[in-house]
Amino acid sequence: MSAPRASEALLARLDLRIARRLEGLLQGDHKSPFRGAGLDLADLREYQFHDDVRRIDWNVTARTQIPHVREYIEDREVTAWFLLDMSPSVDFESVSVSKRAVLTDFTAMMCRFLARRGNRAGALLFSGGVDRQIPARGGRRQTHVILDAMNLYRANRPAPTDLARVLFETAQMLGRRALVFVVSDFISPEGWEKPLGQLAARHDVVAVRLTDPFEVRMPNLGLITFQDSETGEQLFVDTHDPGFRRRFTAAAEAREEQLRAIFDRTGVDALELSTEDDVADAVLRFADMRKHRAKLNAGAAP
Repeated sequence: MSAPRASEALLARLDLRIARRLEGLLQGDHKSPFRGAGLDLADLREYQFHDDVRRIDWNVTARTQIPHVREYIEDREVTAWFLLDMSPSVDFESVSVSKRAVLTDFTAMMCRFLARRGNRAGALLFSGGVDRQIPARGGRRQTHVILDAMNLYRANRPAPTDLARVLFETAQMLGRRALVFVVSDFISPEGWEKPLGQLAARHDVVAVRLTDPFEVRMPNLGLITFQDSETGEQLFVDTHDPGFRRRFTAAAEAREEQLRAIFDRTGVDALELSTEDDVADAVLRFADMRKHRAKLNAGAAP
């Protein structure tokens, strides 16, 4: 099947499943659970309890010695950027669905959803670094452009994922405040927490984490060879050994805790998408959580 026809078939399948369920999630984009897009600075005022700390203007705060926050005029048009991890590790699959398939379904669903509301979507495709930028545009055709670019993607410079570099490059590329989906398995050397926090200080960032059940629990498969999909390094292990499986689970749980701590510290909401999940259901639960929290925050505000 050609890339355009594959995109069309995917979108048709997704539309049948979720179009009506997603309708109304953006209750006027300025009230969306995925908050705001184009923001223009309107004023500065002193910080008040329940203000979003990400809107603190640190330069003014340092000069006055009094915390100040930026106030914005939020327009209705949402500009969303999809940072799409196209590295070899997202090809991993232990069941019938790969992480790349989950990435594709999520991107197709959200691009179509945004386009229905007259919003714009762009994409940055990365592996070792950002390899391709697809400018943000509106309309149904933009969804096809992004999906076709994903289908035809070939890394310019095959290398292990450098998420710190990708996030830094993204911050340099983006102008006005945007909704940014970082869609990745976050398998990368350390050092990306700071650039993630810097990106989240200016934009509304959502970490969409792709996972596979074998990455957190190792079944008894006997003697097998593991290969690092990004470096090619191989390791021969005995998964029949209960001690190995316990160590594997402990390491996986430690990584889970580390990632969640990073997202908490940087103020980034995280949506976890497993290859076992129904993507539509997971996104709707996440959107409901964001809406519920926004209502609670609005009710708590003085």
